[in-house]
Amino acid sequence: MVGSRTHQQEMIRGLAASGIYPVIDHTFALDDIAEAFRLQQSGSHFGKIVLEF
Repeated sequence: MVGSRTHQQEMIRGLAASGIYPVIDHTFALDDIAEAFRLQQSGSHFGKIVLEF
């Protein structure tokens, strides 16, 4: 279960104010989504896996 939209917006504002940013391990083009899933499944990543379109 996740929180409400309001809670999500409050969390984002709090993170922005604190200067905390997520660690991004790797960025993939949307066409490379299968490779991104393989990385996630391997468990060898540290941080977020990002898809760009």
